[in-house]
Amino acid sequence: MYNPNENRFGDPEDQFNRPQRRSSAMASAAIACAIIGIITTLTGFFAILFGSLAILFAVLSKGSNPKPERASRYAFIVGLIAVLISVAIIIASFVMIIRTYGSLENYYNTYLYTIEQYYGIDLDTGDLL
Repeated sequence: MYNPNENRFGDPEDQFNRPQRRSSAMASAAIACAIIGIITTLTGFFAILFGSLAILFAVLSKGSNPKPERASRYAFIVGLIAVLISVAIIIASFVMIIRTYGSLENYYNTYLYTIEQYYGIDLDTGDLL
């Protein structure tokens, strides 16, 4: 009778000595997401998305192993760095807007004024053409 816990040589304990394909695939996905996260740090949203996915895949790649692979540890660190840099850039952007214009409303009004001056579009009345 077939037993899925046994390997082809009949040793059920050997299943724990085999390399885990799932964990190495997850570690590879974590590395790929971490690299994309670092590349897209200036875009904000994509860096947070891919950095978070890298962290998630790195944690999931551990599986039942007591110690994660080296690749998944690096992916976790790089993904965390991508997320932190992105959040820092977003916060710094809002701080610069507040310091320069005084409030988000003043920034929005300046933006509307600039659009009206350059393109001749009056956005208050909804006249686009």
